[in-house]
Parts: sequence; C-alpha cells; structure tokens
Amino acid sequence: MTPDMPVADVVIVGAGPEAMAIAYAFTQRGVRDVIVCAAGVGGSGPPGSTGDPGPGGGAVHCSSDVPALAAMAWAGTQLFENAAEVLGEDVGYRGCGRLVGVAAADLAALDAGIAMRRALGIEVRSADADAVAAYWPELSGRGFAGFAHEVRGGYADTRRTARAFARAARHGGAAILPCAPAVAVSATRDRVTGVRLSDGRAVAAGTVVVAAGADSPAFVAPLGVDLPVRAAREFALRVRVGRAVGERPVLVDLIGRRYLRPDGPDRLLLGMLDPAEDTFDDELAARASAHLAARLPGLPEVAPPTTFGTRRDAGPDHLPLIGSTGPDGLFVAAGCGEHGLGIVPAVGMLVADLLCDGASGRPDIPGTDFHPNRFPRQAAHRPPGARAPQPPARTRESVPDTTEPPPHIPESATRTPEPAAHAPESRVTPVREPSPDRA
Repeated sequence: MTPDMPVADVVIVGAGPEAMAIAYAFTQRGVRDVIVCAAGVGGSGPPGSTGDPGPGGGAVHCSSDVPALAAMAWAGTQLFENAAEVLGEDVGYRGCGRLVGVAAADLAALDAGIAMRRALGIEVRSADADAVAAYWPELSGRGFAGFAHEVRGGYADTRRTARAFARAARHGGAAILPCAPAVAVSATRDRVTGVRLSDGRAVAAGTVVVAAGADSPAFVAPLGVDLPVRAAREFALRVRVGRAVGERPVLVDLIGRRYLRPDGPDRLLLGMLDPAEDTFDDELAARASAHLAARLPGLPEVAPPTTFGTRRDAGPDHLPLIGSTGPDGLFVAAGCGEHGLGIVPAVGMLVADLLCDGASGRPDIPGTDFHPNRFPRQAAHRPPGARAPQPPARTRESVPDTTEPPPHIPESATRTPEPAAHAPESRVTPVREPSPDRA
C-alpha cells in the first residue's frame, strides 16, 4: 500500500459500529489488508451531536421475535459483557437488564417470544407487576398485562463501541482513513475495483463492503442496485428528575411505544420506539413529557428536557440486509440501526463468514435470512453507467452515471484503475451465496 494509491483486499465504507465491527471480524479471521473509509455522501457514522445516545439509546437486547436476530443479539450481549477483555477497552456497557411490558392482546406473543429465546439459551423470564415495581416503584402499571425480563440486557455507549472496535481492528492490522471519506464505489461493467476518496485518491480492492447505514443506498445506486433501506429519525429526551435514579433495568413500554432508562445519577432517557418526522417540535416534546408524567406519576416535577434526534437505517421488513449484490465483489450490510447495538458484533462476524467461507459459521444465524436480494424489485442489476428502466423521469441527475464524475470530484479520481496495478487478486475469495431471485 502506498499513500497515493492504497491497495487492500477489502475496503469497508462506513464509520459506525457496524463498519468497525466488520473490520475487526476480518482481522480475527486473519484478513489484515483491510481499509475502512467513512462515507462521504451523507451523515453515516456514530451519533453526531454531543451526548447523542444513538439508536435505541445504545440498546443491547435480545427482544426480537426473529430467532436469527435474537441469536445475533445474544452473541453480542456476551461480547459487550466482556468488551474490556475482548476489545481492550470499556464501551460503557451497563448490564442492568431489560423489562418489556405489553397489553393483554399481546400477552400470548410475549410468552411465545420468551419460550423462543429461552430455547436459544437467552436468560429471559416472565415478570409480574410486583416484580417490576421493585425496580420501578414510580411506575403506573395501568394497561400492562405482563412483562418479559431479560436479565442480561442493557445498554452501551455508541461512540465508545465504535471506537473500541476501530482500535481493535487497527491493532489487528486494519487501516482506518480518518480524513478522506469515500465518495463512490469504483467498478467496471462486471465487478467492483475499489472506492474513490474525497481527496481524489482511489483505493483499489477486489471486495467492497458498504456498511454506511442510511447512506448505503446512495453508494450502490450508481452501480444499478436499488437497496431498499430507508432513513428514519429516532428522538429521545434526556430528563433531569432532581433525585438519584440508581441502577435499574431499561423499561420498554410497548403500549406507549417508548422506552425509559437511567442516564446518569439523576437523569432518565425517554426514547421513542417508532421513528417520527424529521423535526422534533414542541408538540412532540409535550406528548413525550406527558407520557413520562403518566407512566411515572411518582417522580417529582422534572426540569425541561434536552432533546436528541438520531438518524438510523431500516429495511422494509425490519430485518437487516446483509450479503452480496450487484457487480461481483460488492457486499452490503445495512438496515441494522433499528436493532440497537446488540447485533453489531454478530453483524461483523456474519459478514466475515460470508465473504471468507460463503456461509455463516453459526447454524442459528443463517446468512440467507438477510440476503439483500430478497425483495423482487431489487434483484435486477444494471451495469454501471446504464440508465434505469422505467420511469423515464429518472435521469442522470437521479441515477448518476459512473462514467462521469460529480462536479466536486477531480476527473482523474474517476478513472478505473488498471487491474494489474490497482485491483490485485484479493486474498478474500467471496463465495456468492444463493440469492432468493436465483433460487
């Protein structure tokens, strides 16, 4: 690798925990010629504002009713519990537990979910109102018919998690380019050749993993891939309650679609489970504050809250999109944001397994469940530079032609490198797993 023309086996586009966990997982597999570049087409990466807790308040939990996701989160939980030993530094994990409350109509589903997770070895059990009151004595139990108590759930610091994975990956041999984000994936007609950076350089690689969160579709669209990942904004309020909160489980209210957790000695974090409009207005803040007062009538009058908006990515069916798509050598890992931090370590392991071995290394986490081509409209691949089919309104402005550079990229940076110089045979030999449209 040279400063002017970096060459790698794998380039990872993204700056968030998923991208760094993928880099770390590759180094654990012995693939050390890895370069990580931030995404330069949007806001991909860890939460941007100071104190932003991240999607789900940095949640680490196994509450999914999809067995593969629950298994991924369980593997992640065990890593978070031992992060200082495994990654070499603390990620701010608090294994305080997690309580999920439901109405009577959802009680059967809650019990079925508990049984499924217990079969996977996850420590979760039913809890009644008295047990919950021992942790949250201020709680009004109105409307709740039952609770699930995930004993080893909790939350971690999103930024510290990304940083810990990045440092561990760097220690394993990966390189992280901090000052020159990627602005495009380079490709010939049939395969990727690397990425272009904002400073005009090209990074050559036989495999490109796009793990840029909600910005991932913008990276793969010029290659003819329609990645159905949408951006959503999740809002949270940080409330000072004027007295010691103490350590207590995260409380998830599936009736009101909100969660509560401690956030310091005398503060609570109130988050919304569902995305809202792109702006957090006074009315939304008032409704959230009213919910807090109704659910915790035993709290004293709280100080005016501080609000945060976290950008997250989500797939159409609320499952991640992980797998190969488009031209050879292109791989995506997106749609993970709504599942919190818990699945992040397993996302890294799954990507490394699929690219190194062609299959997941764990039978309880089948990679085929998350294949990005499972959506019919996304299965077709257009070569780079080809115009999209219908509708005619999609012109070069909406579907960029990769043969012509955007105005802010030097033309020299868009030239496809000669294979011998810039796209050496990668030591990572992707085995293209079957996609649903080819089955």
